[in-house]
Amino acid sequence: MLNNILEHNKRFVEQRKAERLDEPISGHAQKGVMVFTCMDTRLVELLEPAMGFERGDIKILKNAGNIIRDGCDEIIRCIAVGTVLMGLSQVYVVGHKDCGMAKLTPQAVKDKMIARGIREEDIESINIKEWIGILKDEKQNVIEAVKKIKESPFVPKDIEIHGLVMDPNSGELEVIC
Repeated sequence: MLNNILEHNKRFVEQRKAERLDEPISGHAQKGVMVFTCMDTRLVELLEPAMGFERGDIKILKNAGNIIRDGCDEIIRCIAVGTVLMGLSQVYVVGHKDCGMAKLTPQAVKDKMIARGIREEDIESINIKEWIGILKDEKQNVIEAVKKIKESPFVPKDIEIHGLVMDPNSGELEVIC
């Protein structure tokens, strides 16, 4: 696969250069927006266009299930960096329907971990449901993430925070909060 990627990349770069698309652009979000969403592959090349954004317009964060787990502040840290140091003024939490993280059970996760060679004693040292981020409900997860961002002492209080859920097929957005 790596060789295929590198071969494709060579053609890709040559085409971008030929079309003069290789000019530098700013690393700052031109629209002052950060989107926090799921890493689901169905959202690739769907989410940004569905929201009206193009390359360079926004900062985007992704993780499995777009969940902010208790005791794991990496997402809040990134939002704080974006809002405090980069001047972002809006944050959108975008969940999606049919999320795989809402279909998991702790036992199924444990079984897959063991099948992949992870030691059972290591698995027993964690609360799988919380550690992996199993969702009860996609909409409720968005509401909880928005609440955690708003309540964080590291995110400025003047930041607009919105919660939405996307259909991963049509791209339709529903405002949750």
